[in-house]
Amino acid sequence: MDDLVGQQENGNDERTGIAMTSGHTLLVLGDAMEHVLPKRLFLIGPLPFTDQMLVMLVVGGILLVVFALDARRYPMVPTGFRMFLETGLHFVREGVARPVLKEHTDRFIPFIWTLFFFILVNNLLGLVPLNAIAGLLFGQWHLFGTATANLSVTAALAGLVFVTIHISGMTEECRHQRKYGRSWPVAVVMGFLMYWYHFVPHIPGVLGVVLFPFFLVLEIIGALIKPFALAIRLFANIMAGHILLGSLLLMLPAIRNLASGGVVVPGLLGCTALSFLELFVAFLQAYIFTFLTCLFIGAAVSPEH
Repeated sequence: MDDLVGQQENGNDERTGIAMTSGHTLLVLGDAMEHVLPKRLFLIGPLPFTDQMLVMLVVGGILLVVFALDARRYPMVPTGFRMFLETGLHFVREGVARPVLKEHTDRFIPFIWTLFFFILVNNLLGLVPLNAIAGLLFGQWHLFGTATANLSVTAALAGLVFVTIHISGMTEECRHQRKYGRSWPVAVVMGFLMYWYHFVPHIPGVLGVVLFPFFLVLEIIGALIKPFALAIRLFANIMAGHILLGSLLLMLPAIRNLASGGVVVPGLLGCTALSFLELFVAFLQAYIFTFLTCLFIGAAVSPEH
């Protein structure tokens, strides 16, 4: 090995760039996972506070401020950013939630709006070079992370959806029981039992009684798989895009040395195109997560679910 180039120190981590011998690249060392893995900023007692937690707090603050200002002084004809925001709100309500939830739309739309915009803003902030900006301003290169590229975050969102689905279903059954004149304690117990009774498809006769426990186990497994699929889908798509983009950027120095820089510009153009694809994925994954949530809630609160 003749020479070692690209050695870089970041905090306490030291990474090697490109090792060359006889004009050929032997090794490109770099971690494409570096910018998606959570990094501890400080401790709160025994619990670590990470860069992704900071981003979630920032996103929560942005949503609180933006929506509070939007609702405070509502003009007759919205313009500018407010019109853009109102278009998004209208799309989620009328294009995503109402076709599925129907008369239950207004009941669940605050939760649906919050879920959609929380995921979307987290996805979009993951595409902004916040760490580079923080490094230039504060000398700290690991202040921000992509929260939706963390399985714990997407699992927490999916868990919240799971609880909402089944609590809403049991609440709807309680309301049906109240229509029959039953008291609240009886309606709560009957609503809980009837929800799980209707949770299972029924076959008339003795065969239906025999197969009921089997169907119940299958439906419970299916109910657990739904939030699991929500969490994995969002996590995998966001993380995969960041890893792919990071891997391509790490390859550019090697390509430059092999091809005397002639393919660096096409490589950068490819990274730019991939960034636009990631922008599309950020909106798409927020839409899919929200749409499937509406489907699951709509099935739970419908009498024929």
